Amino acid sequence: MGTIVVAGAGMCGLAAAMMLADDGHDVTVVERDAAVPPPDPDGAAAWARRSVAQFGLAHWLHARGSTILRDHLPRAHALLAANGGKEFNLVKQFLDGQPGAEVLADDARYDQLTGRRSTLEWALATAAAEHPRVTVRRGAPIAGFTTGASVQPGVAHVDGLLLESGEALRGDLVIDATGRRSATPAWLTAIGAPPPMEHAEDSGFAYYGRYFRSADGSTPAVRGPLLAPYGSFSMLTLPADNGTWSVTLYGLADDKPLRRFRDPAVHEAVVRACPRQAHWLDGEPITEMASMAGVVDRHRRFVVDGRPCATGVLSVGDASSCTNPSLGRGITLGLMHVELLRAAVAAHLDHPLALAHAFDEATETELRPWHDATTAIDRRRLAEMRAAQVGAPYEAGPEERMALVLAAAAELDPVAARAFGEIFTCLALPSQTFARPGLFQHILGLADRVDTSPMPGPDRTELLRLVG
Repeated sequence: MGTIVVAGAGMCGLAAAMMLADDGHDVTVVERDAAVPPPDPDGAAAWARRSVAQFGLAHWLHARGSTILRDHLPRAHALLAANGGKEFNLVKQFLDGQPGAEVLADDARYDQLTGRRSTLEWALATAAAEHPRVTVRRGAPIAGFTTGASVQPGVAHVDGLLLESGEALRGDLVIDATGRRSATPAWLTAIGAPPPMEHAEDSGFAYYGRYFRSADGSTPAVRGPLLAPYGSFSMLTLPADNGTWSVTLYGLADDKPLRRFRDPAVHEAVVRACPRQAHWLDGEPITEMASMAGVVDRHRRFVVDGRPCATGVLSVGDASSCTNPSLGRGITLGLMHVELLRAAVAAHLDHPLALAHAFDEATETELRPWHDATTAIDRRRLAEMRAAQVGAPYEAGPEERMALVLAAAAELDPVAARAFGEIFTCLALPSQTFARPGLFQHILGLADRVDTSPMPGPDRTELLRLVG
C-alpha cells in the first residue's frame, strides 16, 4: 500500500481520498481554505469556501453520481440521506403523469439523492474526518510540486507537494483535485515539465440564482423541465435538501440588459412571467443573489505525443476537465473520473509511467465523450440564444430536433421517458442510448404527437421590458 497526497478538499478530492483509503492507502488531503466543516447542513450553507467560486450556486447530483456515492462512499451517502438529502427520480416523475404507465423494478436505477453543494460537501467532509486512513489539513496553501528521481529519461517525476509554509509533503502519488482554478500547469512549468495539452473556451454564459426554503419541508412540484430554455435566457429550477431549492436564470455573458438578473426584483419578475416555473418562487429566500460568469469549458490532457508531462501526479475532476454548470453534470462527471482514478491506482501505483498512461487512456475513452457531448450542447444553446437576442431565425440541426422530440415525448411515453432519463441523468451517452435496436424509430414515430414549440413565457421584447 502507498502514501498518497491529495491537493484540494472539495468533492472530488475527498471522494478520491476516501476511495483510495478504503483500498488501504494512507492519504493526506491539503486544502487552502482554513474553515472546518460545520456540524450540520444548515451551518454548511454559510461555510467559508472561498476557493470554490460556484459554492453558493445551484448544484445537482445525477443518478449516476448518486450511485457512485452509494456504492463507493457509503458513509457519505448515509450522512446525506439522514440529514435531509432530497430523493428524486426523474423517470418516475414522468411516469406519474402518464395514465396506465407502470413503474418497473429497473426504474430504481434513476434514483437520485441530491442537495445543495454545501450539504453534499459537508457529507463528504464529515465522512472523511471519520476515516482512519484519511488526514485532512485545512488552511494549508500549496506553493508547487517537489520532485524526485525520474522513472523515465526526460520526464520529471513529482514526489510531493511543497506548501507555502515551506513544508514538503511527500508520497507515492500526488492527486490534483483543486478544481477549475488548478495551478498544475504553472507548477509543472516550475519544475521544468511541459504543460498539458489544453483546449478551453468560455462557455459564454452568466448565471444568477438564489436558494429558497418552504415552511413545511416540501419542495415545489415539477411542472416543467428542470432546465427550461426561453429564447435568449434559460431557467434552472432544482430541488435540494431540507426543503430547499434553487432558482437560477442564465443568459449570454455579453447580453448587457440581462445582467440585471442579479437584481432580486428583476429576477423575480422574470420568473413570475414563466407560468410553468413561477411557483418555484413560493418560498422564503434564504440566500442573497449569487452570480458567476467567465465559465470555461476546458479539457486538459497530461500525456502529450505519447509522453506524460510528469509522472507521480494525476489531475482529476475539474482540474482536468470542466464544463459549464447548466446541465448539473459537474459533480457526477467528477465522481466518474475518481472511479477511473481508483482503478488505475489499484493496477499501477508501483509503476508511475504505466499509471500515467493507463489513467490518460481511461480518461480519454470513458470521460472525454461526456465532456465533448456537454460542450456540443453548450454551443448549440449559445447559437440559439444569440439568434433570439437579435431576433434572427434559428434552424435546429437533426440531432437537436431529435433531442427536442425526445424531451417532449418523455412526458407522454414510457419508452421515451426512460431513454431521456438515461441521457439526462448521465447513465448513458445519447449515442449509446440510441444504439438500442428500434429506439430511434420509436421516438421518431412519436414526433407527430408531441409539441416542441417554446414554452409560454416572455419573448425578447417582453424580457427587455421586465429587466429594464
